[in-house]
Amino acid sequence: MTETQPTSTAADVREILLAVADELADGPYYRMINEAERLALIFNEVTLLHGNGVAALNLDLAVREVAPPIEWELTRAEYSLILRRAAGGAQ
Repeated sequence: MTETQPTSTAADVREILLAVADELADGPYYRMINEAERLALIFNEVTLLHGNGVAALNLDLAVREVAPPIEWELTRAEYSLILRRAAGGAQ
């Protein structure tokens, strides 16, 4: 018998994207963000909202695939708007 891996839903991914966007917008929104901080924020929100384990790791990977990488200088506020767009719109 094979064991299936827990999968992430689009709603879970959207929830994390919006949570990270909220955190970035809360400030200091004018500070620059880099790729390492992007990865850390995603991982932090996944563990806060969904705990640890295989499901959380799968969700972390799914969110990182949807959240655009930071390839140029952006403020936290700018990246917050980008994440909201990636999540399907502002809320």
